[in-house]
Amino acid sequence: MFPQILFFLFLGVFTGFITGLIPGLHPNTVFILSLSLPFLLPENQIIYSLVFIVSLSISNTFTDFIPTIIFGAPEPDSCLSVLPSHKLLLQGKGYEALFLTTLGGFGVTILTILTLPLLIFSLPHLYTLLSPVLHFILVFIAIWMIVSEKNKMMAFLSFFLSGLFGLISLHSLPSQTSVFPALTGLFGASALLITLKTKPFIPEQKTETAKENHTKGILTGWLAGFFAGLFPGIGSAQSGIIASQILKARRKDFITAIGGINTANIFFTFVVFYTLNKTRSGAAWIISQITTLVSPADLLLITLTAAITCFLSVILTLKTGKYIVKKAYTINYTKLNTLTLLLISLLVFLFTGFIGLFIMLIGTLLGIFTILSGIKRTHLMGFLLVPTIVYFSGLNPVFFSFSGI
Repeated sequence: MFPQILFFLFLGVFTGFITGLIPGLHPNTVFILSLSLPFLLPENQIIYSLVFIVSLSISNTFTDFIPTIIFGAPEPDSCLSVLPSHKLLLQGKGYEALFLTTLGGFGVTILTILTLPLLIFSLPHLYTLLSPVLHFILVFIAIWMIVSEKNKMMAFLSFFLSGLFGLISLHSLPSQTSVFPALTGLFGASALLITLKTKPFIPEQKTETAKENHTKGILTGWLAGFFAGLFPGIGSAQSGIIASQILKARRKDFITAIGGINTANIFFTFVVFYTLNKTRSGAAWIISQITTLVSPADLLLITLTAAITCFLSVILTLKTGKYIVKKAYTINYTKLNTLTLLLISLLVFLFTGFIGLFIMLIGTLLGIFTILSGIKRTHLMGFLLVPTIVYFSGLNPVFFSFSGI
């Protein structure tokens, strides 16, 4: 049994590594395909399936920052890191940005394992306590984001338009059809088009990292990831907004937090499935399709798998990232950005069709508007934040009945 467990662990780590390197290829796509492949998810061997799902999910949260930092092609869960990490890349510190996201993922994994008994006890109580007031918390965050901006009118307009965009597209289409192309346009394609116009110079990259204390970034990422893993409709991107407000004056801590949020979110969704029997991620949903109950022994296996995967992913991400970053300044960035734009457009078309390309176009126009307005692109997260507020406030039927959507 042990050799088979190791095989599925390494297979999951490698698959997550590959999905992380390819913009637009989400682990959920692999999970859905896996349901039709008995070899990957054998029905009579739940242990192997758990190991494969957990290792793939955790591994992906580390390596998906490589294309985000180098190519500016974000996954939905890492889109908020595009601007801060790109600034470090333009300063010759692209590897440091990758190191910070990796540090965040490693730190929250250790912290989650250490606090696991407390989490198991407290999760049901916190969920009951916070669910009724969650929309008020999110409204406060949205208002704070806008009033803290110098150009409040443009900030409000960006947030409002992206929120309306989110309400219409998420209500009219399945989330898997709208989220990927929309966030690709809002944060990926828009930035790539602006970059093509400005033609930035990518300096030779340093591979040294500053010896600084990023405990605050790790703790913020852990708390925000906890928030994302506990509540439906709250993903890493929405939680990243909270982190951006807490750490808005500390760019490196923010990058660390974003790296931590993704990993913590995935880990917490497994804990939530164990304690509340609710699915909060594609990975947890796949587990629910192969077993209705996660036992304490299963949770221990998940924890050990996450710890080993974290260790292997840190090595893989930093080694691969260092090689790619060192080559970044030798690449024709105009050609690279053009190819990246074509690639993500092709992936949007392959996964979501012409409707996805149309959604991506609208998102791109909103993203360009926000960039040219000189305001923070976090306001574009209204795309996810506004629908989440409407959902938790119970106003979904009222809004869509009134609007006729």
